[in-house]
Amino acid sequence: MTMKKIAAVVALALVPVAWAGLDGYSFTPIAFLDNPAPGGGNFTFDFEPSAINNRGEVGFTADVTTGGEGVFVGLRGQLTQIMRSGQPAPGGGVFGPNEFGRLGVNEGGDIAIPFSLEPIDFSSLALNAGIFRFSHSMHTLSRVAGPGTPVPGGEHLEGVFFNTAINNRGDIVFSGIVTGGDIDPTSPPGEMGLGVGLFLADKGSTISSVVRPGDPAPGGGTFDMAMNGSINNGGDVAFGGHVAGDECIDIGFSNCGESVYLKDAATGIIQSIAHQRDPAPGGGVFRLAFGAVGNSRGDVVFIGDLTTAPATGDALGVFLYSKKGTTIAVARPGDAMPGGGTFVRAGFQDATYDLNQRGDVSFAATLSTDDNTDGIADNGLYVFSKGSVQLVARTGTVVPGLGTIAYLGLAPFATSPVGTGGIINERGQLLFFATLSDGRGVLLVATP
Repeated sequence: MTMKKIAAVVALALVPVAWAGLDGYSFTPIAFLDNPAPGGGNFTFDFEPSAINNRGEVGFTADVTTGGEGVFVGLRGQLTQIMRSGQPAPGGGVFGPNEFGRLGVNEGGDIAIPFSLEPIDFSSLALNAGIFRFSHSMHTLSRVAGPGTPVPGGEHLEGVFFNTAINNRGDIVFSGIVTGGDIDPTSPPGEMGLGVGLFLADKGSTISSVVRPGDPAPGGGTFDMAMNGSINNGGDVAFGGHVAGDECIDIGFSNCGESVYLKDAATGIIQSIAHQRDPAPGGGVFRLAFGAVGNSRGDVVFIGDLTTAPATGDALGVFLYSKKGTTIAVARPGDAMPGGGTFVRAGFQDATYDLNQRGDVSFAATLSTDDNTDGIADNGLYVFSKGSVQLVARTGTVVPGLGTIAYLGLAPFATSPVGTGGIINERGQLLFFATLSDGRGVLLVATP
């Protein structure tokens, strides 16, 4: 079942003008909080940046004053609504209150969207949600998978988990909550017979398994969880997984913290990239490694948790694996950062870092300074390219004609970047969310 493209296409309240900023970057506003949203109501609370393709087309989620969240795209001064809470969902049911994490947007403008369905209950793993595909060429929204969808092995999905990705062929990788997926009911991950596995839906929405509970893991173990997939244009999938018998660090919803893996599409071989307790480049060991994002060169960027056990989430660094088999630290706690301050930690959340096909890494960081003396740690957005880190924007960046950046993302969570964005395309453009010193929230594209 499909639906017509939602007709609410509006010009931005402010005609986009690129204002010059730091180090040759110019900044173009995409949308402002408290301004009208396509489809009714105003944008409110925050923007959740997910993707920017090489045309400069951006995909993002935003809360709306009519209730719940909506998914929107912006291109050449226009915003278009794709879907929002309360609307009828393709395939049946009604969209619930939340989009579920990172969207996927490919070069053709197709979008993969994980979105909740009514009723939604966050008290257990059985999250009532589906994966939906927006076709740019057909201007339609269709259901790819959701509760009741059959999957290989004679079982079915009870729902989907957070985050998705799509490549230029239209292949969508997503985390599915699958029956028969709890391979050990005496301990997490999994509950009520359910577990989280990683699945692929091709352009025709035929579903195959990437990795699921019970599959063999590198080194002779067995996966009991797989999630957070990133797919490149060749079909290789970087993902997070947990191996039965490893320590389970609780991340909620009866799931355990991840290690990072890469599955080769041609051979089916799964390679361990960064595993719990592995030595980390620069010293220490990985308490966790999570949030893998891969490119078509075989590079994988991920966040490594260097915190001393039993704590988690305090010392988060950004790491880059290359297909040559080497992993380097892009930024670690204590590193001096361009523009001032030292690196304290990376984000403990998806969509606060990214990787393009050239191997450039974008990332947000909490800093050691409080230059504007607002009691909130400064934060910044950076690009690592050709061996060096460059500042894009930080607390105190003045954007002529627009204002001064007070912080990136959501201030109450400034101890670790949340909702900042920092998504990068091949042109080196970055999509991010900032709050200005006058209190306005704005979604921006930085262009080098």
